Amino acid sequence: MKQPGARIVGAAVALSLLCAIDVSAQDWKGKARIEGRVSNEKGEPIAGATVQLRRYGSGPDVKTDKKGRWAYLGLAGGPWEVDVVASGYQPRKVSVRLSEIDRLPPMQMSLEPVPQAAAAPPPVPRDTSADILAAIERGNLLLAQKDFAGARTEYEKALAALPDNAVILRGIAQTWYGEKKIDEAIATLKRVVELDPSDAAAPLLLANLLLEKGSLDEAKTVLAKLPPDSIKDPGVYVNFGVLLLNQKRPSEAWAYFNDAVRVAPADADGYFYRGLTAVQLKKTAEAKADLQKYLELAPEGSQAADAKELLKSLK
Repeated sequence: MKQPGARIVGAAVALSLLCAIDVSAQDWKGKARIEGRVSNEKGEPIAGATVQLRRYGSGPDVKTDKKGRWAYLGLAGGPWEVDVVASGYQPRKVSVRLSEIDRLPPMQMSLEPVPQAAAAPPPVPRDTSADILAAIERGNLLLAQKDFAGARTEYEKALAALPDNAVILRGIAQTWYGEKKIDEAIATLKRVVELDPSDAAAPLLLANLLLEKGSLDEAKTVLAKLPPDSIKDPGVYVNFGVLLLNQKRPSEAWAYFNDAVRVAPADADGYFYRGLTAVQLKKTAEAKADLQKYLELAPEGSQAADAKELLKSLK
């Protein structure tokens, strides 16, 4: 089950630092060049990722090469959305502004893997009959083929014989999510959490789906019940913090960005968003330290221009 994207909002959250959009320029073709590199959380290149370049809904797609690099020449100047999609990884979106005169530095985009608990099919319960095992195996196969309705039919056959089986319900939740039926996926995951309190992965998935739906406070309640050491992905905390910033709740957001930095001190984005929050809280010294740390870790990162502008504005 895919989690929400690594970042729920992009550079637009940086206090409107980007220039206003020129809505009169609808043609996406021009003389600007954009390039970058896509890697995983270890810095290893991701080959074959799709980079979607969109200006007012139009634009080209490019693929990364074996070194994770990509480039495109022939774009109009102005605002662009850059979406990166790769199999096995969470998608990522950023906003950039291109110039047909000055070249943008290469974009360094790191993708986070889909959590293993979400990506893998549900395990086969022990001590089950051959018919039930066969139904689960057919469900796993159909799920891998993205035949979500077919997979759910097979899982429900197994569930009829093993009512309230948490691992089968996890598979059913994945099929609902595959069909973009968030409410059904959430309801099913809530049953999983009730049936198997020892499963730390299910509450985390549930919290992320609640975030995707916009139920921030309910997601916070679910996350608060998890042992802090069970959350290894800084993106979970960053997503919570960004939503709180959007709701003008910077004091609450600060705690989540602190957790993001604690979990992954080498991940640049946690510092950027914590620095942005510090600006709103008028913590000038903390803001400078975090924004400088972001630029140290990601000098050509997608938020580097915003970080530099924020630093210039701080006295």
